[in-house]
Amino acid sequence: MTPEDTDADDDASVIARSRQQPSLFAVIFDRHSRHIHRYLARRLGPTTADDVLADTFLIAFDKRAKFDPDRSDARPWLYGIATNLVARQRRTEVRELKLRLAVGPPPAEEGHADRVADQVSAQALGRRLDRALAALRP
Repeated sequence: MTPEDTDADDDASVIARSRQQPSLFAVIFDRHSRHIHRYLARRLGPTTADDVLADTFLIAFDKRAKFDPDRSDARPWLYGIATNLVARQRRTEVRELKLRLAVGPPPAEEGHADRVADQVSAQALGRRLDRALAALRP
């Protein structure tokens, strides 16, 4: 059976058959990925949504044996997986933000002009120090 043969089938039957023929799960992706991506992009932004969409369908594929065959539409199931991943993503972002705030901002990189100014100051200070040391009596 090819994905084209499943166009009229409901999601439950496609998912059930994908357990024997894993490539059929592509039909579920083709049917619902656009909607799930839009949902994710509104919550996380388009770049993160791409990654979370991939994770959503990977989890769905791995757990397809647990899909309730009495439900003809997989979209609510997929939205549930996606929602859990959004929550996980937000928790990760909060942890990262707290860590960054605890560590503080990264040290500023000195530019070439700053290094030159430091060297000139050190040379001038060195000459003054030399004169002061020479003026000391033993």
